[in-house]
Amino acid sequence: MSPYSEKLRLTMGLLKMRWMSAQVAAYPPRDALAALVGGYRRIPVLQIGAHIYCDTRLAFAALMGNESDYLRLSDRDEALRQWAEQEVFFAVIAAASPHRAVRLLTRELGLGGLMRFTRDRIAMTRGATIVQPDGNTARGILSSFVSHLAERLRERAWLSDPEVGYLDLCCFHPLWMACRIDSRIKANLPLAVHNWFETIQSLGHGEVVPATPEAITDAIDQEACCFAGDIEPPFLEAEWVTMRPTDYARDESCGVLVLLDKRRAVLKRELPDGGVVYLHFPRRGFEITNRAAA
Repeated sequence: MSPYSEKLRLTMGLLKMRWMSAQVAAYPPRDALAALVGGYRRIPVLQIGAHIYCDTRLAFAALMGNESDYLRLSDRDEALRQWAEQEVFFAVIAAASPHRAVRLLTRELGLGGLMRFTRDRIAMTRGATIVQPDGNTARGILSSFVSHLAERLRERAWLSDPEVGYLDLCCFHPLWMACRIDSRIKANLPLAVHNWFETIQSLGHGEVVPATPEAITDAIDQEACCFAGDIEPPFLEAEWVTMRPTDYARDESCGVLVLLDKRRAVLKRELPDGGVVYLHFPRRGFEITNRAAA
C-alpha cells in the first residue's frame, strides 16, 4: 500500500532480481520490524545481510552500487525529484476525494483496520513540520506536476533518458498512489505520461519470495563482520546517538554511531539475541542527536 514500497518493488523489477519480501502491517505495532530498527516507523526498509537501509535512495544505491550513474542527477532533475517526493507526494493525499480514499483503505484494511489506520495517521502528524495544502491547492500542484511530466516526456521515453532510471521511479510512485485512490486520474493522463506510466508499471517486481523470520535472522548472522567508517565532527566514534526524521513520523531510533558523512549516518544496534545490525539513514531530512544531550 505504501507508495515508497512500490518504488522499491519496481527497483527490483528494473534489476530483474529474486528477493524476499516481509509483509508488515500498514500501521504499528510492527514488533518484528521494531526489534531490528527501533522506533523508526516508515516503510519500506531494505535488508541486505546485517545492513538495513531506512531510505529508498540509500536502498537504491545499495542495490545499484553507490557510484551508479543512475543516482547522478542534474540540478534540474534533482529539483524534479524533490518536487515529486515532497510537495507532490503530500498533495496527492490532500487532493484525494475523502470517500474514494476511505473506499480504498476499507478494501485494503477492512473497517477495523481503517479506524486504526486513521488514528495512527493522526498520531503520526503530531509534531510534524510539514504544512498540508488544502484540497484546491493540492489539486493544482498535482495538475502542474502532470503537465510538467508531459512536457519532459514529449520527446523522450524516460525522465532518466536515455533509459529508465531513478528519477522515473521517484516521479512514478506519487502518481501511482493518486491513481490507486481515483482511477479516473490515470484515464485522464496526457498520452505521453500515460504511456510512460504503463511502461514503468510493466517493470514488475522481479521474482518475489516470502521472507520468514528465520531467513531474516540467518541473513544477519551470515554477515556478522564489523562495519565502521569515518565520523564527521562534532560527533565521535562509538557515540550513542538518536536519528529521527525532521518532517513527519518523527519517532527516533538509537544506536552506536559507526559512520557519519555528508550523505548518510550508520548506527550499530545490538539485538536481544546477540546479533548486530547496521541502520543506514540519510543526512538530508533527518536529525542526529547525542543521546546523552537529548
